[in-house]
Order: sequence, then structure tokens, then C-alpha cells
Amino acid sequence: MFLLFFTVFSQSFTFIDQTNFYKKLEPETNFYSETGYIKVDTINDGNNKFFYHLFLKDGVMSISEVKENDNFILWLHGGPGYSSLIQIFQNVGPFQIYKIDDNNYSVKKALNTWNSVAHIIFIDQPFDVGLSYSQPTISVESSEQAALYLVDFFRIFFQERKEFKKTKFYLFGVSYSGHYIPAIGVALTKSNLQINFQGIAFGNGWSDAFLQYQSYAPFLYTLGLYDEQQKTYTQNLMSKAQNYVLNEEYLKSTQQGFFAIFDILTNFTGQVSSHDFQKYLNEVQPEELYSGFINQYKQQFGVPDEITYIDWNKNIIKNFQVDISKSQKKNLEYLLNIGKKVLIYQGSRDIICNTPSMNYIINKLNWKDINEWKKQPKKTFKSKNRELGDNETAGTIKIFQNFYYATLYNAGHFVQQDLPIATLKMVTNFLNDEQNWD
Repeated sequence: MFLLFFTVFSQSFTFIDQTNFYKKLEPETNFYSETGYIKVDTINDGNNKFFYHLFLKDGVMSISEVKENDNFILWLHGGPGYSSLIQIFQNVGPFQIYKIDDNNYSVKKALNTWNSVAHIIFIDQPFDVGLSYSQPTISVESSEQAALYLVDFFRIFFQERKEFKKTKFYLFGVSYSGHYIPAIGVALTKSNLQINFQGIAFGNGWSDAFLQYQSYAPFLYTLGLYDEQQKTYTQNLMSKAQNYVLNEEYLKSTQQGFFAIFDILTNFTGQVSSHDFQKYLNEVQPEELYSGFINQYKQQFGVPDEITYIDWNKNIIKNFQVDISKSQKKNLEYLLNIGKKVLIYQGSRDIICNTPSMNYIINKLNWKDINEWKKQPKKTFKSKNRELGDNETAGTIKIFQNFYYATLYNAGHFVQQDLPIATLKMVTNFLNDEQNWD
């Protein structure tokens, strides 16, 4: 049994130092980490807490060693309703889980972890996702509402962890974080938080249903997954979903478009994965490893006995049905126009948030420098695809001023899993304002 190092700073903020816990599981651990709960003070009634897991950069063994201008990343998962903790173990965070036997799990240090270049905090949000909870239940139904709660989270976090206030703070995420991240970015800039907020990044994001719906039929037809009849059927269905958006009937649009496309893919393509057209739905997924490890050690992480970790709370996506078909394009434009750095990256094998769908959004951006950005050459960049091997073309990058757009070949919805070395290079270049990626 591991000892719990438990500290209470206030009624709103509690944490446990996890450094020795991880060092016992993986002796090569050489960084400080902690788990904690933050209670949002703006909600007066009930017990409502966000769970977070913080990892400092490699070699940084205490909070007091955090330096001004260090890079500090918030990582969020999508869904909506998926736990951000998943990515601790999928090449964003520093560990990989392995199974000892039917009831026991452990971790080993991951290669190409993002905490080689930045401090990282993973937060389960909105409430009732992963290890976060609300009692009584708070129904969060929009990205803007979720963003305001996270601003409240960081108001307390930066107050209690003052060492981070002058770090270079970035918001990163994947999938539905194409909604979350722009909304949080705007909420942070309009708050009174005195922090060094630098910018945002998200991969294979869902950001604008109206524009992204139109990509499915031609994309799947070009791949050879659709025939002419299937293409026409999908085009007609997505056109109806677009019309619902125009009429502000967002719930109908989500049901007609976003939810429908998953069923169509299953029926038309023979179980091809919506996350990678080179994979199938029945391929083994490691979700049971995450839930097994986290639930085995939830007492160590300071989790109440009544909370059981699941990787995806499907009730959340039901709550967000209206939000799904609303656009985050204006928030993205706002951040670009006030000079915040923006990185959008795409795995080219994704279907649900495919690259053409993001191209539609980018080409419609009302950003003051968009015409100059379009004139810039799209350059290839190289990286190893595995630990041993020669550099190969990893993808393309296009940069002008504060906007970076990367496409990564041979990757699906989760590029950090498929191309961990190339993804880390991309993240490092973005954080360092690197213009020449080769």
C-alpha cells in the first residue's frame, strides 16, 4: 500500500503528491507529479469538483523549480464526455500502462512524452467526466458553459500554484476539443486572470458542423469507400443537416448529421473505423487498461469511494446535442485576430474530423491575415516514424504570423498515438515559434 501525502490548502483545493508513487512503479521517473480536486467556488450549492493530474517537465522535481517562461500545457480530450486522463497513457503524458495479471496494473515510462518539453495538466471536464463529479448533478450543455467553469478552475489553481502564473500557458486538445479549446481560450482572454496565456492547439477537431458536414460524401467517395449511390445518399442527408443549422434547429441537425454519419459508415463501409479508414471497429482497444489502472489506485489518487472511473460518460454527449451543431469559428477567429498562437493539426486517415472538413473551415476564416496565409507555401517536414530508422516525410506545415496548420500522413484521429515522434516534433516546434520544421 502506498502512503498518501495529502495536503489541504483551502476548502476549494486539495492535492496529493504522486512523485514517490510513480517512482515505485517506474524507478526512472524523474519529475514531480500530483493529483487533486478543485471545487468551483461560483457554484454555491452542492459538492462539485474537477479532478486534475499534473506532471512537471522531465527533471523538475518540485513545484518550486517551475521557472518563468516554462511552457505549461492544459490537455483536454473530446467526446464530448471522454476523460482527459486517457492521454496520460497515450503518448501525451509520461507513462504507458501494462497489465501484470487480471487484477493488477502498473506503468512504464513512455518514449516521446510531451512532458519532455512542457509541464502538463490533464483535467476531467465537464463535471461527471472521468474522476470529476457534481453532487447534485450539474448538467453542462455547451462549450461556453464548460469554458466558464474551467476559468473558475484556473482562478483557484493559479492562486494556489502561483509558480505557474508566469509560465507560457497553452490549451491543447483533440476531437471535440475543437469546440472546447476555442471557447476556453476566449473565456480566458476576457477574464481578469493575470496569466501568460499564449495560444491554443487542437488535432482533428470538430469545430463547425455546417462546414464539416459537406466533407463526408466526397471524401469517402474519393477513398473508394462509397459508390455513387452511397455518395448521393450521404450528400442529401448532410444537406438536410446543414439546413437545420441555417434554421438554428441544432438538435435536429446533430441527430440528422453528426449521429447519423456513424451509422452510415457502419452500414456502408463494413465496420471501417470513423477514426481511421485503415482500421476496423472491432480492433482491440486498450480502454480497459486505463479504467483498470485508475480504479485500482483511485484511493492513492484521492478519489472518493463512491466514484468509479469510466473513460466515457455517454450522458455528456446527450447533454451537448445542441452544442455539437453550433460553430466555434468566431471564437477561433477572435483568438487569431488578437494575436494568440493557433496550431491546428490533422491526421490524414481520419474520417469523422477529416482533413478536407478542416480545410473548409480554414478557408472561410475571417482573420485579418488569411489572404497572406493562403499565399504561403505548404512545406513538408520530416521525422522518424519509429525509434530506430531514418527520417521520413511526416506531413506538411503552413505558417504565417500566429497561425500554424499541419497535416500528418499515416495518422488517424489520434496523431499522437500513430506518429508519436512526429507529433512531439510538431508540438516542440510550435511551442518554440520555429518557422523551419526541417
